[in-house]
Amino acid sequence: MRLSKIICVVVTIAVVASASIDVNAKRKKHNNKNENRSERVDRVDRTNNTSGNIKSLTDVKINSKYRNTTKRYEAMTVNFNTAYRVPNCVSYVLTSKMIDITNGPNAEHRRNYKFYADPSVSGCPEWYEYKGSGYDRGHMAPANDMRWSRQSMSDCFLMTNICPQDHDLNGGSWNKLELKVHDWAKRYGKIIVATGPIFNGSLKRIGKNHDIVVPSGFFKVVLDPARSCAIGFVYDNHEGGGGVQRHACSVDDVERITGHDFFSALPANVERQVESSFSFNQWN
Repeated sequence: MRLSKIICVVVTIAVVASASIDVNAKRKKHNNKNENRSERVDRVDRTNNTSGNIKSLTDVKINSKYRNTTKRYEAMTVNFNTAYRVPNCVSYVLTSKMIDITNGPNAEHRRNYKFYADPSVSGCPEWYEYKGSGYDRGHMAPANDMRWSRQSMSDCFLMTNICPQDHDLNGGSWNKLELKVHDWAKRYGKIIVATGPIFNGSLKRIGKNHDIVVPSGFFKVVLDPARSCAIGFVYDNHEGGGGVQRHACSVDDVERITGHDFFSALPANVERQVESSFSFNQWN
């Protein structure tokens, strides 16, 4: 009997150890898969960098009349308005390799992620402060562009990346623009995207203390550094209908509306050239 008990104990320990090794192996394989995604994207960014430090082009000089704190995440830079409790601007690099992953079978799934606050950023709201407001939690860096890694997907669900957005706009013409930009990254290899709210005339507030500003509209600017061309877009914070081209404008136009300065890392003569005019056909 004594020998039998010893054998049982040994067998039990072996089974538990085997199960633990199996779980750890699966976890390691899953982590490696996500690390490999990021490594592939980073490698492409390094080898395809045609404009010096490409990430410096995501730096935005925010209008000095707005309170601002800058937070850099893995895949995006957020300029957060600590007084209005929404971002002033969110910018990021989007490459064809990222799009290959987001469009592929190993992309992260939106249903696995939830909105959450960033406690390190002053004024960042909690996810539930939008409940019952009548507005969507509108991503500035869209989830569809961030599905290439677990970290980038998680970061884009931070409330520092969110603005109160009209539901019909969010699911309508604004979504069409986001899909168009997604396709441009695939087509042109690497683009810089900056998106944010327009506060001109903003009067509405939501949140538990009614201190989250509802934007009057939204902007998006896109730069293709390889082709030295850029384009801007402006939307009111309601569904206005019409195609993407209807909302197109120059980057200079967006700068006049917002007071922000985009793509200042470009040589001055190139910046003037790409921001002063636009051609929708050049992109489409």
